[in-house]
Amino acid sequence: MPRFAVFGDIHGRVPLMMLLARRYEREPGAALHALLQVGDFGAFPDTTRLDRSTARFARHDPDELGFSRVIRGLEASDLLEDASYPVLWVRGNHEDFEYLSRYRQPSAVDPAGTLIFLPDGTTQTVAGVTVGGLGGKPPPAEERGRGRKARRRFRRSREDRADPRIFATDQAARVFAGGGPDILLTHAGPCCDAAPWGSTTLTRLAERVRPRVHLFGHHHAVIGPTTGPGGGMLVGLEHLEFHRGTLRPGGWGILEIDANGPSWRWGHELPWSVVGTHRYREELA
Repeated sequence: MPRFAVFGDIHGRVPLMMLLARRYEREPGAALHALLQVGDFGAFPDTTRLDRSTARFARHDPDELGFSRVIRGLEASDLLEDASYPVLWVRGNHEDFEYLSRYRQPSAVDPAGTLIFLPDGTTQTVAGVTVGGLGGKPPPAEERGRGRKARRRFRRSREDRADPRIFATDQAARVFAGGGPDILLTHAGPCCDAAPWGSTTLTRLAERVRPRVHLFGHHHAVIGPTTGPGGGMLVGLEHLEFHRGTLRPGGWGILEIDANGPSWRWGHELPWSVVGTHRYREELA
């Protein structure tokens, strides 16, 4: 039975993600086939190129810079080397996009070959399950609405078409033309009853490719599991981060797919999942 650990926006917290996965696998019969992550991976190999938001948060939380330390082999190298599964991830809206633009096909970015970036519209098959992704946040034009502010935002959206943080609507209409993935990773969520603030473009994408499971983050919202626009399971994840010394609920979960379909369990429901900031760093040391 394919089993995946799924993580929301980690913003550089690669070691924390890998540590939680290792803890999970200590449970009897809890082997993982892959880790899946929905963007805002915090992919800044050169910390002089941080965007403004990441730089601001990194002043108070060094974990925001974890990606740079990991790919240089300075942190969590044992966790990555010992992992028997890949980590598949898509871009968010807080990454070094010039760095990611060099990848046209799914590619490992770390020395251990574990962290595999999925460029938009690409897929990777793990344990017979196809995972595909479309990263980035929606264009502002989707929020056109009414009034002067909405008109100004719509005009600005025309200038933002080259903004690497945003996915293009026409690109979303073309991806996976040869067949949809079983699991769809998007950074933002689709517009639906559970997420009325979501993207209508991603709604159309899900209706077209009809994934068995659609996973997203970005919105700081815990959604589902519920039925998504394509008829499959829809799950929205919180950021994987600490709040007042403990992990926020909803930042990760376990997805299993069997003959009866997909099932989901939130990570914070696991009895050993309470992780404090200091204890986690001591465990990494």
